Amino acid sequence: MSVKNNSAYKMDYASIKDTYTCPCDESKMYDKFLMPVKSKGMWVWFDGQEEPYLDLVLNYSSVNFGHCYPPIVKIVEEVVERVDQIHSFHSKDKLELSEYLSKKVSTDENYKVYFNIGGSAAVSDAIRLCRYTTGKKYMISFDGSFHGVSHTAASVADDRLVAKEQFGIPISDYTFSVPFPSRHNDVTVSDCLGKIEKLISDNDVAGIIVEPIQGAGGFIIPKDSFLSELSNLCRRCEVKLIIDEIQVGFGRAGSFFVYQQYGVENPDIVLLSKSIAGGYFPVSAVIARSDLFANVPLRGTAFQTTFNNSSLGLGIANQLMKLVEKEKLFDGILEKGQIFLEKLSFLSESPYVANLRGLGLAIAFDIIDPLSGLPSDRSAKIFVSQCLEEHVITYACGVNFNSVKIIPSLVVTNEEIDIIADRLGKCLQRFHDRMK
Repeated sequence: MSVKNNSAYKMDYASIKDTYTCPCDESKMYDKFLMPVKSKGMWVWFDGQEEPYLDLVLNYSSVNFGHCYPPIVKIVEEVVERVDQIHSFHSKDKLELSEYLSKKVSTDENYKVYFNIGGSAAVSDAIRLCRYTTGKKYMISFDGSFHGVSHTAASVADDRLVAKEQFGIPISDYTFSVPFPSRHNDVTVSDCLGKIEKLISDNDVAGIIVEPIQGAGGFIIPKDSFLSELSNLCRRCEVKLIIDEIQVGFGRAGSFFVYQQYGVENPDIVLLSKSIAGGYFPVSAVIARSDLFANVPLRGTAFQTTFNNSSLGLGIANQLMKLVEKEKLFDGILEKGQIFLEKLSFLSESPYVANLRGLGLAIAFDIIDPLSGLPSDRSAKIFVSQCLEEHVITYACGVNFNSVKIIPSLVVTNEEIDIIADRLGKCLQRFHDRMK
């Protein structure tokens, strides 16, 4: 069927969307029907729209350097011409990347790396590794946490972020959740650790999984001493510690690994995914102490999938690591984040905004009811909708679905920061007008 004009084209695809596509995936996030046709840097063009949209989501931090970042595009073009996918062999990229990531965690102790597809898989691998090597079954996570939606990963996510009844069977029989001591709540580090220590003494706990900054929770930043004291507790009680850096690692919060900013040394397992292959392939890495992998059987191992050693994905990731080192792409992100927060300080003047926060370029704020001071998911949805009308892409997240994250490119310029601040100012004004 020929398409005579753009409006007919859009109406046709809108009908296909309503008739044939899943109505409950992430595309439900926006009421407006938009189809992307081009992206570059922090901008996305949609079909039928002349003006581009400012993307402040960047695929949940998986496109950390902005869309189609030219040096990464060049890497992809070079890698894709070398080899596609070959099973059961170690590519040079895999070996170099394994050594690089291991030494990023520690130069004193030996770590080994297992690569898989996506963050949920990495979390499942890490939990399985803890349970297998310790012979224990319970895992501890934190309120407000999100670690993915595979069966195992969802079991350690906050119930408010994952509808666990969709799995059809109980998935959290061997998990516990404790309050997360953040800068913006009254949970103390000592109370949190006390609860954990009691759980460990009463149950056979295999491990604890923690995000150094809670990603889907809305970039929730912990109290300063929490991670180091948690690490010490795990070491003292002989419980494995998993650091999930999938959303905030690899530069987002100002360093390669966030946990190292908090004085944690040599955790048992560190997880990476999202942007380590530039958003072009869903590579994930389970970086674990070598002794944890030592007893995994060579035959019948559960640590294997068809694409877990993707020549394409690991080729892109390895070359991207070299680019980061050569161009020092993470230098100055902490300072740039402070400038960004200052530019966005006007948000805090709104009676609808609370808890403007950030570390590096992981920035967020909460939408509240100005009368009660309580979280307002309804107002947050309106704010996101008004942003979209202003051609700015944001989304609401967190356990109350009232947190708005600002996720710029890690190579954002000062001029672009000004543009973002200006556009968000217009969005806020439009929101205020709507709420009158």
